[in-house]
Amino acid sequence: MDSGREASEQVRTSALLGGLFTEGVIAFEARELLAAETLRAEEARDVARAVPKRVGEFATGRACARRALAELGVTDFALRVGADREPLWPEGLTGSITHTSGFCGVVVAEKTAALSLGIDAELTNAVHRRLWRQIATEQEARWLEGMRADRSVAMASVLFSAKEAFFKCQFPLTREWLNFGDVSVDVGRRNFRITPTRPLALEGLAAAPWMGRYAFEGPLVVSGVILPARLALSNSTVRRRRPGR
Repeated sequence: MDSGREASEQVRTSALLGGLFTEGVIAFEARELLAAETLRAEEARDVARAVPKRVGEFATGRACARRALAELGVTDFALRVGADREPLWPEGLTGSITHTSGFCGVVVAEKTAALSLGIDAELTNAVHRRLWRQIATEQEARWLEGMRADRSVAMASVLFSAKEAFFKCQFPLTREWLNFGDVSVDVGRRNFRITPTRPLALEGLAAAPWMGRYAFEGPLVVSGVILPARLALSNSTVRRRRPGR
């Protein structure tokens, strides 16, 4: 099977990711890793020293991104990485990539609709109790501890995924690295609300709280955060800083 046909057969529209957002966000996914041969030459240089698994994840993400970008009229584009390993989207577009075992997904939108996007996918059994204190605030940890054991593991994965999606969403706008304790997540039935626990650079651009959505599918939980263009504060200046992680 040639690389182009392989990518075409594996990559498809993602109802799972698309359901996290309103209209205007394009979502594609793949459930198997693609070969390095599906990469453009420029993209391949960005993972020239990576281990095979990382190359496969990278190639699959780029294949999904190509399909999503084509929906917005962008073709023949190499999706390179920036200084902080972030994807460098075409001018006027914003997007996010995620991958975990058995799943890779991409979302893209025009900046007239979204200031920024962030997505994350995790296995629902991945965040064990011993990790809670690393990812959760004291209030979040108490919330998890009040649940029955099977539900608490799944909801811990929601917390982790929601924070990762938010971190990805805000980073292109602020270049600020965040720790898990820098935000608190209030989880509802399908939505979550993110509030800062310390002053964040993003507050200079879009007022808190920030909203997101999550969904379960089999062993997966996916989360998405969007900062709609209409939320931008007028005449604001984003403070750019990069504290240690």
